[in-house]
Amino acid sequence: MKLLGVADLAKRWNYTKQGVHQKLKQDVSFPKPIAKINSGILVFLESDIINYEANKKELLDADYKYWHTHIKWTFKK
Repeated sequence: MKLLGVADLAKRWNYTKQGVHQKLKQDVSFPKPIAKINSGILVFLESDIINYEANKKELLDADYKYWHTHIKWTFKK
């Protein structure tokens, strides 16, 4: 069993820690932390994160992330 903290997720996804916390608050499908350690550090199961990433291409693909956050919105009416 491998555990990941918010800092690990930020590095994995090229996000800021604040960005990870924002995603945690806004995305109802975000995995729930399995524990809060030390002074409130949230930890997640790596297997839960991998399952989450399977439906969130923008987390691991930089080109898709750019398209998803910048270009996609220009096509909306």
